[in-house]
Amino acid sequence: MARKQMVAVGVDLGGTTFGVAIVGPNGELLAQQSYDTPRASGEPQALYAIAAAVGGTMEQAVVTPDQLLGVGVGIPGPVDPDAGTIRQAPNMHELDGVNAVEVIGQELSAALDRPVTVRIANDAYCHTLAELRYGAGRDVENLVMLTLGTGVGGGVALANKVRRGPRQILGEVGHIIVEPDGPVCGCGNHGCLEAIVGRDGMVEQAVRLLEHGVPSVLSERGGRYHELLTPRVIAEAAAGGDGVALEVMNTSGHYIGVALCSCIVLTDPDLIVLGGGIANAGDVLFEPIRRTVHHRSMISGFDTSRIVPSELGGDAGVLGAAALILDEIAD
Repeated sequence: MARKQMVAVGVDLGGTTFGVAIVGPNGELLAQQSYDTPRASGEPQALYAIAAAVGGTMEQAVVTPDQLLGVGVGIPGPVDPDAGTIRQAPNMHELDGVNAVEVIGQELSAALDRPVTVRIANDAYCHTLAELRYGAGRDVENLVMLTLGTGVGGGVALANKVRRGPRQILGEVGHIIVEPDGPVCGCGNHGCLEAIVGRDGMVEQAVRLLEHGVPSVLSERGGRYHELLTPRVIAEAAAGGDGVALEVMNTSGHYIGVALCSCIVLTDPDLIVLGGGIANAGDVLFEPIRRTVHHRSMISGFDTSRIVPSELGGDAGVLGAAALILDEIAD
């Protein structure tokens, strides 16, 4: 770094790896590292590892403790941002109920020999905040975001702020009911968007068609027991014109579009942003989404060209986490 400036650190926690980034006051990504996420039954080892990695990344980027504004952390699951606690971390249950702000803050404060501000938020909240501040939504004040991957996350920004509501569920688009008699979701309900278009839901759609004998290149690419099927494999086959893969993409796009119709009449957004690995499928997914919104949200007059992919991709998590700190400083 050529000159000394104040920075925030953003952390994007995942079950396998976590990212740490040094971010400038205007969202500049100055340095970034990825680390393995340690696991230990009954011990919040991941949080200790985050504290150590923040210090290590700062040292590599030649950032001194007096430059640090604070550390924001995106958590893959429900959190209580005011209390600083992780309510539930899917696949990392050793973190359930842990006060992440206290653990990380104490570790960092001791290592850097100064008090360190730490803030946490749900990872989809962080993705939404990043796109609002630095990505596809930087020129609007009202947007809806979906993150399409293993699960389906979401966020809503109104009047230039990401909103979550008193129970932190505003923007949980993945749990909009799109098929009341549909498959069971991980939340225990039936017919949630996530149960149909999350990673497992998309694979199950393809498997049902294959088991009915519909010819497809996915029969070979998916392995003998369909164990190699992923949304990426399905998307690639769809781009090549495979009938089964196209049907999965059309069905998934339809249900995403149905959920977005509800979002549109509830929030009246200027823009809808789709991120996450599944959103990388491109036109084979975006076209049925836009088509469904066009036909089923007539009252809104929403311009379907305003349904766009994320601009920040894999950097959205760390940038949004850092923005938790930068927004607070700006306020």
